[in-house]
Amino acid sequence: MTQKIINNTLADDRVKENYIFISDIHGNHETLGLIEQAKKDFPYAQLVTGGDYIDGRDSVKEVLDYLIEQKSEGAIVLLGNHEQMLLNYANEREHQDGIWFFNGGSDTLRQLLGEVATPEELRASRYYRFLTGCPIMYETPNIVFVHGGVRPDEKYNDPATYNSVDHGFKIDYDFYRIWARERFWYSDTLNKKIAHNKTKKTIVVGHTPTCGLEGVFDDGRLMNRLSPDHCIVRKMQYPGEPARVFTDGGSHSDPLIYPHNDGNVVVLDGKGDVVKVYNYNNPQGTEVKE
Repeated sequence: MTQKIINNTLADDRVKENYIFISDIHGNHETLGLIEQAKKDFPYAQLVTGGDYIDGRDSVKEVLDYLIEQKSEGAIVLLGNHEQMLLNYANEREHQDGIWFFNGGSDTLRQLLGEVATPEELRASRYYRFLTGCPIMYETPNIVFVHGGVRPDEKYNDPATYNSVDHGFKIDYDFYRIWARERFWYSDTLNKKIAHNKTKKTIVVGHTPTCGLEGVFDDGRLMNRLSPDHCIVRKMQYPGEPARVFTDGGSHSDPLIYPHNDGNVVVLDGKGDVVKVYNYNNPQGTEVKE
């Protein structure tokens, strides 16, 4: 039974009875209570967090402090695109007029360090050291946990097959996994045709608030957008194939308009089936029958 990190993927050949997954906390303190309830109900489950802990609400420091403690107790903490933007700034690959500050970087710095810190000051912090040690993906024999997605085909975990340019951005393996949206969802982006999952594994992601998902399946089924305050756990799945499970509960949305988009804490079994979901509407959890 081994774990090893290759290409920013933590590969684990064990199958745990249960996994607790939460992504896109975005500084939302209420989400931590949902995680604790899931841990109480499933005390032997592997906790996996899927990125985007910063930028959004008012408890970024508390969230990262909590995750640092959880990692010391065995939690697997993955990077999201917002953490990567923080690291880009800290490593002086992005400046204060860049995309991170457009997405809340200055507020995150103030919460973490009391000021809009310089890259050097950020590099000296425990938060930089913590985030630089986080992998991008966690893979078990039956499940892939990742922030944005992987290409849903047989070569999903081959970095050499991720080489393209889109709107001036180089789409390599790491970039795809933390930023993917339409390329992960669709086989035909123009017509929003939902792709098949040919990886033979359930893929569990955050990144996109689930209310915004839409598309058409090959068999004519439709996936329609939902209201922004209804970011429930959703799936893209064809019969006989493993699912792609989308969990982002919308915590990055404006808290004045959507104060209860607190995230979805999802419990899965070792095969990748969802068994329970905790959110604002159901803080004690709702059982899911596959």
